[in-house]
Amino acid sequence: MAGALSTLGLGSQGVLTNDIIDQLKEADTSAVIKPIERKIDVSNNKQTELAEIKKLITDLNDQIVALSEPELYQNKTSTLTGDSITVDTTAAAQVQNFDINVKSLATRDIQESSLGFAYDEALVEPQTLTFSIDGTDYDVEVGITDSLKTVAEKIKTATDGKIEASVLNVGGTDPYKLILKSSDTGVDSKFTVTSTETDSAKSLAFNRIGNEPKDAEIEIDGITVFRSSNTVDDLVDGVTLNLQSEGITSVNIESDNDKLVEEMAAFAEKYNAAIEKLSAVTKYDSETKTAGIFQGTSEIRNISADLNNVINRTITTEGKTIADFGFEVERGGTLKFDETEFKEMIDTDASKVEDFFRGTDGENGLFNKFEDKLFDIATSSIGALKSLNNNIKDSLKSLLEEQTKAQTRLDDKYAIMTKRFAAFDGVIGKLTSQSSMLSSMIEAQFADK
Repeated sequence: MAGALSTLGLGSQGVLTNDIIDQLKEADTSAVIKPIERKIDVSNNKQTELAEIKKLITDLNDQIVALSEPELYQNKTSTLTGDSITVDTTAAAQVQNFDINVKSLATRDIQESSLGFAYDEALVEPQTLTFSIDGTDYDVEVGITDSLKTVAEKIKTATDGKIEASVLNVGGTDPYKLILKSSDTGVDSKFTVTSTETDSAKSLAFNRIGNEPKDAEIEIDGITVFRSSNTVDDLVDGVTLNLQSEGITSVNIESDNDKLVEEMAAFAEKYNAAIEKLSAVTKYDSETKTAGIFQGTSEIRNISADLNNVINRTITTEGKTIADFGFEVERGGTLKFDETEFKEMIDTDASKVEDFFRGTDGENGLFNKFEDKLFDIATSSIGALKSLNNNIKDSLKSLLEEQTKAQTRLDDKYAIMTKRFAAFDGVIGKLTSQSSMLSSMIEAQFADK
């Protein structure tokens, strides 16, 4: 059969050829397959555009979630005059000024062994050491094979880290000594050490280096307080004082709204990106006679309407709208953000700004309503984006099945047609040959006469 197909047209002298079959099949393909392929391309493009819309909606939602954090509306910054402390502030800090006079820092208890050793791995005489700190005793058993370094490790373990131990080369004939240091500071970090070994030449006795540990003494605006640590977080609400050295430092705590302004500008930018995309895929351009891929799709139009409704219908009990906070709703539904106007509003009355956007106690504000609406749009199982995406998927699946069936029918049709052409071509060839022979016989008969 392959040979017959490859010589198609010889019998019919070029009337029934493969080229004719190809032309017929191409015409049928254009009429049947191409329209389905165009519909498939549209569905694929819709999926791509829908994915971009969902990303823009998700970006907008993420920005709104970030702007719903209360700390953002109460951010504080501190300015210091002096270097005796550093300061960390939280949203709980109040706008205020105060002076901190660090009269003394909290110190640790530091002691060294009276015995020195020639090297850090030297063995220590067996004995029991008892460490007393903050009302608790800890026993450390020193074995006959324990080195100076081993004893140091045992002390840290036995005291639950309350006493740090290390081996230090202090110089001299037997330079290696055991150094003990309380992990905490303050008067309660004082410790004592006793040994069961009474021979001073063998006993690990310890001598305090410097004075006994003491609490930090701090004077704030003329009032003296004491703290066991040099990190003080319970003196001024929302403020952690990190004591560095003795001396006076003036602290000025102010509201810091730069981050909030920056995030509000980002909100306007992401909101506009979503609105502009929704407009682009649904509009009709009368000049170019072209329509957006979702032109006429109600689900997409409704998303724009829903977002604009949240913007325009959020009103406080005082009658304030988003326009009172530096935002202007422009033609087309996008937002124009005036940073200067917003900053003036937040500097004047931060609570009103927070109430409008976050709502009282984080409820019924603009961003609460946005989060609810965006959930309905993008996340809900019956939301616009999921419903539309499911419809597109179902349509695409049907189109692909239709394409496969149509292509199979077309291929089968022209496979049969090719075989029939080959048969017809053979018949025509035989008839042509017989006609030629008959003509030759007649001509020969008349030639004899």
